Amino acid sequence: MSEPITGPLEARDARALARLHRDAFPGFFLSQLGEPFLREFYRGFVNDPTAVSVVARDHLGEPLGAVVGTTRPEAFYRRLLRRRLPGLTLASLRAALRRPQAVGRLARGAGYRGQVGDGPAPGGALLSSICTSPSVRGTGIGARLLAEWETSARSAGARTAHLSTDADGNESVNAFYRTCGWRLEREYMTRQGRRMNLYTKDLTS
Repeated sequence: MSEPITGPLEARDARALARLHRDAFPGFFLSQLGEPFLREFYRGFVNDPTAVSVVARDHLGEPLGAVVGTTRPEAFYRRLLRRRLPGLTLASLRAALRRPQAVGRLARGAGYRGQVGDGPAPGGALLSSICTSPSVRGTGIGARLLAEWETSARSAGARTAHLSTDADGNESVNAFYRTCGWRLEREYMTRQGRRMNLYTKDLTS
């Protein structure tokens, strides 16, 4: 297998990344909203002034993994809702018809601005999502994507970064972030009772 080529997210990547995200996180809320919703989510990072994205592609240009985030979460998610409103609304309606119990979380999600639990968002860049194809797991692609994202976020002016991930049943992911130099800042609970870990990283060192 040839060495993957990395570059920023492009609109053409959204369909493949939605599929990768769904396969990587089948039980997670965004995945349960379906690929149409995930496509709109990833398209929101294309050409946004505060978005930071890195995509690894094979020799044919097909995405093998990606990491996306923003240096200004509050402004980004406000724009995401405004710019992708028609597509997000349609995808949300489809998801609500399939999973009526998701309506409450969808409504709360419309107000998401990068907050952590019931508290405000920490300062710095937010890593919103990272996923890789099963075909490249264990090859170091995830660590490479993460390192390149950190470099891009620092170049965009961010001095720190943060992310949240599940605390329970998610040891390999937590170990990955710790190995990559991220520090566990604290735990918190979501309104749905999920225990989450908040990780931070100093991008200046």
